[in-house]
Amino acid sequence: METLSEYAADPVGFVTHVLPEGGVPYSKQAEVLSALAADRRVTVVGCNGSGKDWAAARAVLWWIETRERSKAIVTGPTQRQVEDVIWREMRVAYAMAGQALHGEMYASKYVVNDERFALGFSTNHPYNLQGFHSPQLLVVVTEAHAVGQLHMDALKRLNPARMLLTGNPLTLEGEFFESHHSKSYLYTRIAISAFDTPNLIENRADATPGMVTPEDVEERRREWGDKDALYVASVLGQFPDALEDSLISRSDVDRAVERWEQGEPRRQDPWRMGVDVARYGDDKTVLCLRRGDRVERMIEMRKADTVEVAEEIAEQVRRLGIPAVFVDETGVGGGVVDQLKRDGMPVIGVQAGTKASRPEQYGNKRAELFWELKRRFREGSIAIPKDDELISQLLAIRYVIAEPERIHLKSKQEFRKRGLPSPDKADALSLAFLEPRSMDLWV
Repeated sequence: METLSEYAADPVGFVTHVLPEGGVPYSKQAEVLSALAADRRVTVVGCNGSGKDWAAARAVLWWIETRERSKAIVTGPTQRQVEDVIWREMRVAYAMAGQALHGEMYASKYVVNDERFALGFSTNHPYNLQGFHSPQLLVVVTEAHAVGQLHMDALKRLNPARMLLTGNPLTLEGEFFESHHSKSYLYTRIAISAFDTPNLIENRADATPGMVTPEDVEERRREWGDKDALYVASVLGQFPDALEDSLISRSDVDRAVERWEQGEPRRQDPWRMGVDVARYGDDKTVLCLRRGDRVERMIEMRKADTVEVAEEIAEQVRRLGIPAVFVDETGVGGGVVDQLKRDGMPVIGVQAGTKASRPEQYGNKRAELFWELKRRFREGSIAIPKDDELISQLLAIRYVIAEPERIHLKSKQEFRKRGLPSPDKADALSLAFLEPRSMDLWV
């Protein structure tokens, strides 16, 4: 079977001349391809939307098309990542190449013949990665930061001729992290910042469609802050000092208390209420009442049943003319919401554990609400009283970046494991501010 062997050491030439209609690599993509031609182990850490998978997909086609008896394995944490990202890019390049290529493209396979093929799959069991030995074997691991060490060890035991890891700096352990740190002597390392990509270099959104844009970067800077771990990882493409941290800083909380002590409520500002409901035990039900950006009252109710809680909420609504009450209806809170609705109260039930409005960024609704609260503290659009219990709860909330690029909060069960009470006041506060300017969760 014929090969394009003249490009065996020139993947950039292969992509540029054999796959010209499928796109031309920009400088960092060319660097990745050239490194793979020269070095056995290549690891690429990059920001979101930097074209890592674009380069990886074309590297697979280059490898299979330029070598006799060549094989490639593409794997990642999920089958969706393999098929919908890497193989989609391969299909685009294959379709645009016309008759220049020799193989047949399938959903997660590319086959020239029985001795030359690429296979894409994900598995929960490392031993399923065995049996692919070949002197001309390429292994590509996409979203490598989310692939476990046992899987990585199994892949390395295949002794591939080339191994390419691509991922985001969203872990501080494992093979991918160590490939840029303690094992860096084994790998050729490449880092890609958003500011290395064409749209940022040319300061326009359409220089290379589908890649990160100046607007994306500015939005993330405003939402997260340019010192935040998520900004450092997702925009700068760097491993931050820590990926798990206090959600809200002490200095931001102190400034919010100062604003409360120095300011007065504006009578024209609308009232809102957030309610975190508990039935019995050590936890308590908390009603957080705010006027505009200022928290006016925290009402605590211990060992109150759902009827008592609903009656207290209704009393505050009637007394203050509150037009919107946000209640966590998870578990026992559902009974409070039902009763308030029957009484004609302006209540909106919120299930904190359900899907976020922006699921690509947040693990659930609760993480989304607290990230909006973090933004308010950072931007100075919230004022809270000097309530030591509330302050300690806010400072105790931790977040972690997990499941590629998504923010999760440590659960209430984790609070208890750390010997801390449930963050009921902090949860009520987050619900009271569930009309953010930046997320449009409610209209």
